[in-house]
Amino acid sequence: MLIIRCSRGDRLEEISREAAADLLSRRDANLWLHFDTPTEEELDFLKENFAIHHLTIEDIVNQNQRPKIEAFENYVYLAIHPLRREAKWEIEPSELDLLLGRGWIVSVHYGPLPGLIDNSQLHERIPAALARGADFLLYTLVDLVVDSYFPIMDDVEDEIDSLEDRLLLRAHAGDMNRLLSLKRSIVHIRRAVTPQREVLNQLTRHDFPFVRPENLVYFRDVYDHLIRIAEELDSLRDILSSVLEIHLASTSNQLNATMKRLTAYGTIFIAITAIAGIYGMNFKF
Repeated sequence: MLIIRCSRGDRLEEISREAAADLLSRRDANLWLHFDTPTEEELDFLKENFAIHHLTIEDIVNQNQRPKIEAFENYVYLAIHPLRREAKWEIEPSELDLLLGRGWIVSVHYGPLPGLIDNSQLHERIPAALARGADFLLYTLVDLVVDSYFPIMDDVEDEIDSLEDRLLLRAHAGDMNRLLSLKRSIVHIRRAVTPQREVLNQLTRHDFPFVRPENLVYFRDVYDHLIRIAEELDSLRDILSSVLEIHLASTSNQLNATMKRLTAYGTIFIAITAIAGIYGMNFKF
């Protein structure tokens, strides 16, 4: 599905493809083209009217790109990874492709992006962002992606803390599964954050003609957020390793306590077993 919007003051107005092509040729408006699971015909429209390279189209369709940034003659292509929560502790990265040109921006994704491009954001940040230019809308979308990491990070940290407190008292059978799920979640978050940090670093340090110098400070702010998240991930990984050691030590202590009880019971019953064995034999005296 393709939705084309242009900025009209402080609001967004949906327009047709023909109107978008006319505005693009006149270059007197900021356009935002949003593709949700695009069809081949919609991708052809993008390729023909915006001079998108066929390798970029191929990257968009394959949906297996690591976060990256590539500069072309007429646009800049970014692939970034929002995080999608499949279940409570099953966090998977998805892909959001962004193309920035002069006076236009294209966003492409397959499947839902909850909390990023939804009705609440369309009425709050995005209209004002597009009014300030396509590059500022690019910053806004990237900032929304990075901001969506923080609630997930907070939930993971709270779960690790509660799990650590519980393991200090007594380990349970399902704790190992929860530990492994949290470990996978941290790996997936790190896989999204680490290369995106390099993407934002390039965006703030290289001279891309479609990003105005006065907006670079906003991209540096997002870069700082990614550094903070990466440092927090390192801390959580260390804490999780400590929690795993606590779990193994607690399990070992429980096993040792059980063996002590069994040894004591065995010691008590040795004398009884010996007496019963001797006097239970079949002889006269």
